[in-house]
Amino acid sequence: MKSFISKLLLLFVFSVSLAQCAIAHTDDSGVLGGLENNPDLYSYLNNYNYSLFLADHRYGHHDMYISADKSVIVSIWDAPIRPDIFIIKPGYATNKGITVGMSRSDVEATYGPLVEYSIYQTPSEPYGEISEGYDKYSGYYIGEYVGAHNSGLSFVFNKYTDKVVLIRYKYDRHGSTTVLNDVKEYTLLPYLL
Repeated sequence: MKSFISKLLLLFVFSVSLAQCAIAHTDDSGVLGGLENNPDLYSYLNNYNYSLFLADHRYGHHDMYISADKSVIVSIWDAPIRPDIFIIKPGYATNKGITVGMSRSDVEATYGPLVEYSIYQTPSEPYGEISEGYDKYSGYYIGEYVGAHNSGLSFVFNKYTDKVVLIRYKYDRHGSTTVLNDVKEYTLLPYLL
């Protein structure tokens, strides 16, 4: 009986350990773990073994860091530090559970319908919009949800499969470029016509 209880206890501890690893892996994307508001961002990046992906100081101080598993990129501009967070592989999720590889219908069921982009939209609540890719990235399109304080959650879809291929969280969209501009500038996705 003692042996059975010991084995059961060991199995329970092992299961809890696995569950904590899975939860930590999802939360550590920062999209739902509070990375965008972390006052000690560099300690976070060091603690989770991010490495320098790009140092681009042409237009100001801009560094990009990539996770050890090459799934998450954190882009940091000058202070105040408000990073952009890119999820580029499955295994990390938004705060509502959407990951790379899920379908547009999964995204819309979770965040609401996407509509064609209009410069006249002035919503008081979060909404979704669609814009198309361009030139060598014309095989992609963007679905973006805008928060009440101008934060943005962008999903880049493959237009042939309607699957999510990249997710970007942006703390403040004010005066910024689209996620496809970042994809093009930093070659975050392969060309798709």
